[in-house]
Amino acid sequence: MSQTLTKLMTDDITTLFVTDGEGNILLTNDFTAMTLGISLNELLNSNVYDLVASEIYDTSATIEALKSGKNSEVTLTTQAGYHIKSKSTPIFYPDGTLHLVVTKSEPLTQAEFEELSVDDNGQSTKAEEQNERVSSVIAESNEMKKIIRVCRQVASYNSRILLLGESGVGKEVIANFVHRHSQMADNKFVAVNCAAIPESLFESEFFGYEKGTFTGAEKSKPGLIETADGGTLFLDEISEMPLGLQAKLLRVLETMKVRRVGGVNEIPVAFRLISASNQNMLELVEQGKFRRDLYYRINAIPVTIPPLRKRKKDILALANHFLDSFNQKYEADVTLSKQHLRHLMSSQWLGNARELKNYIEYVVVTAELPILLQDSSIEEKLGESDELQALAEIYDYPEFMEYVETIYFQHKLMKNQWNISRTAEVSNVSRPFIYKKVRELDLEKNDTE
Repeated sequence: MSQTLTKLMTDDITTLFVTDGEGNILLTNDFTAMTLGISLNELLNSNVYDLVASEIYDTSATIEALKSGKNSEVTLTTQAGYHIKSKSTPIFYPDGTLHLVVTKSEPLTQAEFEELSVDDNGQSTKAEEQNERVSSVIAESNEMKKIIRVCRQVASYNSRILLLGESGVGKEVIANFVHRHSQMADNKFVAVNCAAIPESLFESEFFGYEKGTFTGAEKSKPGLIETADGGTLFLDEISEMPLGLQAKLLRVLETMKVRRVGGVNEIPVAFRLISASNQNMLELVEQGKFRRDLYYRINAIPVTIPPLRKRKKDILALANHFLDSFNQKYEADVTLSKQHLRHLMSSQWLGNARELKNYIEYVVVTAELPILLQDSSIEEKLGESDELQALAEIYDYPEFMEYVETIYFQHKLMKNQWNISRTAEVSNVSRPFIYKKVRELDLEKNDTE
């Protein structure tokens, strides 16, 4: 390695990596891995094309230099939320063949980021949108990232979206995300749970009514559809809507006009419709419980959100998000223990994110109690094997092995009173290997098992 590269690689605040002619990363440092939101070991085993394809970051100066054979400069955003100005320089063999690409980057200054975030017309640009995405929807799993990508793409159109998935998976969160990234973002987002409205009140709630229509109607009232004019109407659990009202909603969607109960005039409306259901809508159509023509009217863009148990990576991310929120709400400083982690990873979460949120709130508000029921019950039911199996579901091999090694060597060192020679002997490894693991895993004598 040249003296220049050696100096760069030892600079803790320089974002840098060196790739071969195929884009495989040969050299990098801890700071670079941190800005990308992945481990150093994972980064050293990566290819820049794969990093962009996996949305670790959104564009690459290295790839531009590999393709063009010339110096390249781009501004990129990483999944960890860093906004970076990146410069790549190709290095050639004497015969002109590409040998290496050296990429050096530095975070944008606040002034540069603000300039990037607004274009000449004052509209939000990619960097700002990326920041919004990270802060508004928790999406660590590939499944949710794909859904976010689809929803961002369709948000700018007025196509009707049907969100499908179990109760609590976050259908309203996604609907709100679409609204905030649409041309109607500055107008109202009207959310309606169809299952919560008594059948006798459906028509008046949805269409409104004129003064004197019935006893108690002392003044005219606009309905929910009219209220959503200019914005987004989100109909959650639309499968619970009575058949009679389905026919009237169908007419509204065909004419984009609404007539209040007791009224004679049709009022023009313009709104974005997003519907949602936790039922199999096609089955309901075949059973005659939901109108086929309405089904096809609301189902221009179907989006199925998988349950939380099938996107394990989102569990910890959501748990930490809820933990931060409840710590702030209750002025607490609670952290998740190993027992909590076991429960998070082994639970089926049939109530999905809603159930997870309730559990985290329970953890926070009961943290000061002398007996933590959730810990004792979990400890009785689960063993280390359950924990390892659960962790294997969400972590890649290097992360998983680091976790296991930490447990193993911490246990062995404490059992042998931190005697390195004895620990090496019972572990069947060398003394230098033990010292290496103590450094790598950041083990400390005052840690507890």
